[in-house]
Amino acid sequence: MDNFLLMLELIGTISFALSGGMIAIHKKTDFFGVLLLAAVTAVGGGIIRDLIVGKTPPTAFINQIYVLIALATAFILFLCARSNQEKYRQYEIQISTINNIFDAIGLGIFTVVGVQVGQQAEQGENLFFCLFLGVVTAIGGGMIRDLMLKEIPFVLEKQVYAVACLFGGACYWYLTELSSIESDVISIISISIVFAIRMLATKYKWNLPKAIE
Repeated sequence: MDNFLLMLELIGTISFALSGGMIAIHKKTDFFGVLLLAAVTAVGGGIIRDLIVGKTPPTAFINQIYVLIALATAFILFLCARSNQEKYRQYEIQISTINNIFDAIGLGIFTVVGVQVGQQAEQGENLFFCLFLGVVTAIGGGMIRDLMLKEIPFVLEKQVYAVACLFGGACYWYLTELSSIESDVISIISISIVFAIRMLATKYKWNLPKAIE
């Protein structure tokens, strides 16, 4: 794995661990719950992706750095919230905004990582396969987290979420297949697209239509 991809995965892991941990704290789970939900959010999508491509055991179980970073991030978050409970409650709206930002960063990064894994697999030239892996990597952990909290997964009911992954993933696939731009630059462009769509969807409350409103 090249250094840039490793850096992206570590940033994405921290971002999703923070996002999952903040949601766990908001739901008033205990210390173990915060650690577990942060780790699941951070590595759950990657585990599902690896199982799809037949990579067993999944990377998260071979290279424990991802789980350890997620747990360390959640531990620090828990200590900060625990030692500043009044301020944490006072700034809950701002914290929710920060959570959304971290979630969007992780979403963009893991979309790109998932597409890259697809391109390196035997079906790497299959756009549908690569996009599917990108979306699964990005949203899989969050879906598991929401199901553990007995909630409808966020991706299925609110704002433009998986669609952002599709746009960013398609951008990455097409540019890497059809252009001579360096892959690192393409990664940044694609991550930025996912991030921008998520931020705009939050700001303007973009939602996909429902059968019955």
